[in-house]
Amino acid sequence: MLRKIFLAVSLVLALTPFVLFPVCDTLTPEGAHMGCWYSGILITVMGALIFILSLQKKQNSITFLLSMCAALSCWLIPNRIIHLQPFGLCANELHACRASTMPTVGITVVVLVALGVTGLVINFVRKDN
Repeated sequence: MLRKIFLAVSLVLALTPFVLFPVCDTLTPEGAHMGCWYSGILITVMGALIFILSLQKKQNSITFLLSMCAALSCWLIPNRIIHLQPFGLCANELHACRASTMPTVGITVVVLVALGVTGLVINFVRKDN
């Protein structure tokens, strides 16, 4: 059951930046993509990685830890808590990346981390019995 929820939530994460709640598609004055576009790619890749990890029939603690790290990176890197170029968000609070994409990503990340912690606890309890 936990595996199916992980699959569904990771699919939502992967689809959020370009399908469900698209990031800004405006180009900079120089003609390059803005940081939120690159952040959208990061979020899509991490969502796909979590989805692939969730496809395993038997999930172990490493799978849950990797999934949680990938999910957390979807929040930490675009918000520049972990500063990597060219990732980031627009400065304008009204742009799509800040108004719709990142709130959805934030909720999805919290759900994935909670599911990962639940999976770790379940694995720990099962090994004790």
